Amino acid sequence: MTISNTTKAIASAMLALAAAGCSVISDQGTPPDGHSGYTAEQKIICRSAQAAPGRLVIYVSNEMAESLEDRTEDFPGSIFSEIGATQVHRVFPPVEKTEKRTREYGLHRWYEVEFPEDSDLENAATSLASSSDIVKVQFCTPVKKASDGIVYPYSGPRATPSATGTAPFNDPSLGDQWHYINSGSKTISPTAVAGADINVADAWRLTAGDPSIIVAVVDEGVCFNHPDLAANMWRNEGERGNDEDDNGYAGDYYGYNFVSGGAISPGSHGTHVAGTIAAVNGNRTGVCGIAGGSGNGDGVKIMSCQIFDGEASATPAVCARAIKYAADNGACILQCSYGYPAGAFMSDKDYLQQKYYSVEYDALRYFMEADNLPEVMDGGLVIFAAGNDGANVSAYPGASGDIISVTSIASDNLPTYYTNYGPGCNIAAPGGEYYTGGEARETAAVLSTVPPADGSYAWMQGTSMACPHMSGVAALGLSYAKKLGQHFTHEEMVSLLLTSVDAIDHRLSGTKRTNVGKGEYLVWGDLDLKPYKGKMGTGTINAWKLLMQIEGVPCHMIPAGEESSISLTGYFGSDAKNLTYTSVSVSGDGLGLQSTPVIVSGRLTLFPTTTGAAKITIKAIAGGSTLGGNAMGGMEISREISVMARPYVSVTDGWL
Repeated sequence: MTISNTTKAIASAMLALAAAGCSVISDQGTPPDGHSGYTAEQKIICRSAQAAPGRLVIYVSNEMAESLEDRTEDFPGSIFSEIGATQVHRVFPPVEKTEKRTREYGLHRWYEVEFPEDSDLENAATSLASSSDIVKVQFCTPVKKASDGIVYPYSGPRATPSATGTAPFNDPSLGDQWHYINSGSKTISPTAVAGADINVADAWRLTAGDPSIIVAVVDEGVCFNHPDLAANMWRNEGERGNDEDDNGYAGDYYGYNFVSGGAISPGSHGTHVAGTIAAVNGNRTGVCGIAGGSGNGDGVKIMSCQIFDGEASATPAVCARAIKYAADNGACILQCSYGYPAGAFMSDKDYLQQKYYSVEYDALRYFMEADNLPEVMDGGLVIFAAGNDGANVSAYPGASGDIISVTSIASDNLPTYYTNYGPGCNIAAPGGEYYTGGEARETAAVLSTVPPADGSYAWMQGTSMACPHMSGVAALGLSYAKKLGQHFTHEEMVSLLLTSVDAIDHRLSGTKRTNVGKGEYLVWGDLDLKPYKGKMGTGTINAWKLLMQIEGVPCHMIPAGEESSISLTGYFGSDAKNLTYTSVSVSGDGLGLQSTPVIVSGRLTLFPTTTGAAKITIKAIAGGSTLGGNAMGGMEISREISVMARPYVSVTDGWL
């Protein structure tokens, strides 16, 4: 048996921290130091018949951690020798520049124990759990991608951007990305609805990204040399192939392959996810990314943290290493379109057994409390797909109470047949659905990038595709906050994201025509929508509304294609009808206004002819009917509001 572990110099330098435990984050409730009275059975977590063979993960006491770090050779008679272990090594490799924080969070106490593949892991786990120096034993249950994996190659533009409303970029396939700008064209699907999108076209007038925002795509490898992604890939400039930057990973120029070690091996799923977030905009090539910039080197950056590679399973230890790497290398958003099967865990307590006892959750907590964008936000955002089981609960880890879980809608702005929903689900986004309206069309799925071997662009569906829409909008929001010099706590930013939504519940009655088959079986039928009511999250993410919330500008929803009026009492006081208004100006008219807005009796009247959004600045006189200057008069005051037009508006200010 070989004990491969830390550098002795690092262990010695951190000995005082190790002895003190990981109590630095005292307000978070750090794990105890072992000897806590748990039974052997209570120490075992994630026990599963589907667990990967030949390995277990353990969380050890400080005393055992010190012992393991101080040993470089076999030690006969140890518990590891007794159970036939072949290797024991730290889950998180020691890196001098991050070791202090690693120990503050107790992550140096996570070890991976390897065995011959035919070993009896149940007996090994029970033996390990019987030791007072081993606090937890975790089976390596593989996670799965939140997509059916079907890739429909894209043959080229089928719609023009101008046909879908405002199109600020020249990317030829933007017109086919209905999930950004949905015109309601029946070429998308028989029941496509105008405005069933993320409302990003007008948001792009305010910001299209910022290269200081790094999004870690924890997934298959991203095709880093894709013509529509290369300019927006994160680069580890200190790396030349032999770990010159001393971060513990050799060859991590665009990220790292945590499955096989070394360079990224691109896959369709990971590349598709990355394109939705940050395909380069304005480059006359392919598709757009939500935060892909304007073609001037101003897009957000994608860091590829590869946890899937061919048929190899993504185990908890692999995922945890990828998550910690993202935190240690500057990512502020963690994009995760994977998870355990829905129902594998039915509560946070079930998932963790005891608070902070799951190797991947400890890494997630480490990421959420990293301060990689201090001028904009405290901590990091973690965003997971809700899962594709069609179950009435979110999959974990996304279901955890401090992680954003994203459900999926189709081009009809209704739940997709495959999406999970219910407890643990926080918000909805377009994930695509081939079968919307009772016809099989790839155009109703999500269009994004794939490796050249798969045609460079393709359609896919899944909460895997919904999740990066949320991550992209979050990246856009952080970009705008930085532009405005705004700073938010982690909790404030999560709240802004989950309240920047359009209503969906008012439409969840009756049925929709789609696939109602299970697994790989296609069965046409009517999907009952009532079970989804109140269970898709707060609503559907709206990029424009998020930017307005970051600005602090009030946002109003009105129906497109008819005249509406908005009371100005909330902005100019209860006597707004008696004020003299000097001007009404529209910035970036995405509403297609039929005429200049007017104010009558304290109400702003306007007629939008299309779906979209705009900011309107209203000026009035405070104190009299004339302005002071050459004569005695009042003072000019100004208020700015945002107006969004949608095909219909519900009684709760929602939309179709």
